[in-house]
Formats: sequence, structure tokens, C-alpha cells
Amino acid sequence: MTTKNIFTNAQFVGSFPSCENLPADDGAEIAFCGRSNSGKSSVINALTKNKKLAKTSKTPGRTQAINIFSLKDYETRRLIDLPGYGYAKVSKAMRNEWAATIDEYLNSRTSIRGLIIIMDIRHPFKDSDDLLIDWCETNQIPVLALLNKSDKLSKSKVNQELSKGQKRMKDLSTPNQVIAFSSKDFYGLDNLSELLEELLD
Repeated sequence: MTTKNIFTNAQFVGSFPSCENLPADDGAEIAFCGRSNSGKSSVINALTKNKKLAKTSKTPGRTQAINIFSLKDYETRRLIDLPGYGYAKVSKAMRNEWAATIDEYLNSRTSIRGLIIIMDIRHPFKDSDDLLIDWCETNQIPVLALLNKSDKLSKSKVNQELSKGQKRMKDLSTPNQVIAFSSKDFYGLDNLSELLEELLD
């Protein structure tokens, strides 16, 4: 896939409460996951340059199902928006249900080419993030730690958090990257696009 800006043609396929009716498990897909306050939907919208593609809200926990987007001209290439996790203001049963949905997706799909773990750069690498990183290591799935909201910090602090993240990931045997990102000013967008194209190719 050498076409530039292939993500700007992303189209919404559907929203799936469980894995039962997901599109055929073929081709290649990249999953986006993260805590409910990480700005996951905003990252997808920045990547695709479509503010209305993934629904955003000032209230965390908006993504409660598996939302799927296909790339125009590359229908077997998909972006997967998984439910956010760690949102304390919903019931424990609901949090467990979201966690079960994520777990089922990760352990049932063979077309996963990479996992993008989106974190607030001010509060990165929480226990739930580390669990997903460990899953990627166990299953040898490439993982990208995306430190979002970098516009909230000074440049020196961003570099400091980036260095910490790289040290956290350096001993992994699965392919991995850590990048700073801002869905507000598109910092790191070109880097993210290039990495995702490589994974989907």
C-alpha cells in the first residue's frame, strides 16, 4: 500500500456490542484501545482527518461497543475502535462486560496486525495498559504506545515522558514503538500514519 493518506478515506462499517457479528476475519486490521479518558476517538479522527468519524464526547466511556472502519479501496484493511476501559463512573458489571469484549476480540481475531494503546501522556502506563502490552508480548503482536495529549505539556516534559516510555518498552521482543501525539495540533500524525501503513501492508 503506497497510496498517501489512505486513512482519510476511512468509512464507518458498524458498531458491534460483541464479537459475534463482526465482519469476516480476513485481511488486516489494527485495533485502537485505551483508557476511557485517553482521547481514543479523537486520535482516530485526527488520523482520518474526519472530526465526525468516531464519536467523541466530553464524558469518558462513550465507546461502549466495537466500532469498525474500513479503508476505501482497501476494504480488507480495517481500523478497530475497541471500548474504552477503566471508567470508574459506570457499574463494575459494565466495566467487566467491556473488558470481556476486548478480551474476546483480541483472542479470537486472526487478522490483527497491531495494537495501538492510547494513553494520556500525563498518566501513562497504568496497570490496564501494561496488561495489554504484556498480551502483545505473549502473542507477538506489534504494539504502539501512543502518548496522547502532548499539547498539555512542555516540549521538555514531552521528551521526558517519551524517554520513560521507551525504557518501559525496550525489553519487549515483539516489534514496538512509543510516540508522542496530539490530536489537537496533529503532533506526531505523520509518524503514526507511516507506522500504521507499514503494519497494514
